[in-house]
Amino acid sequence: MTVLIFLFMYFALLKAFPQLLEQGFANIQEKLFLQGGVGMYLGWSSVAVLANIGVYAFSFGIQSSSKLGIYLQMLLVLLAALSAGYALYQSKRNAVVFATHWWAFVGILVGLFSREQTELLIAWTLVCVVGLNVFYFKKRLRSIKN
Repeated sequence: MTVLIFLFMYFALLKAFPQLLEQGFANIQEKLFLQGGVGMYLGWSSVAVLANIGVYAFSFGIQSSSKLGIYLQMLLVLLAALSAGYALYQSKRNAVVFATHWWAFVGILVGLFSREQTELLIAWTLVCVVGLNVFYFKKRLRSIKN
């Protein structure tokens, strides 16, 4: 049930956030609280939905250190990065959404470093984080140069 709630929240926020950006803001407080709050939930839900899917999948007895468990975790991290990239695209590369993704991936890495034999997963997560950074900063750097 939690997975369905997160999926609903994620897609609802994906639809609402671009509309929020287009309508504009009356003042800095409105921009900070509306764009910041909704952006934080959008960023968080885009990764949290996959974490909940992982918890659900592992509840069926898949061992996280087995080959299947490792491949499943790699798939979930990749899907989290793709979901984050899509959320960034929809939010016009919003800084709050990006910062929330960073926070989520740091949490994933902290969890991986606390376990044994996770070198492959750590490397894979770092590759996904680097890809997300390239996606986020590529257009921003190009607009600064012009």
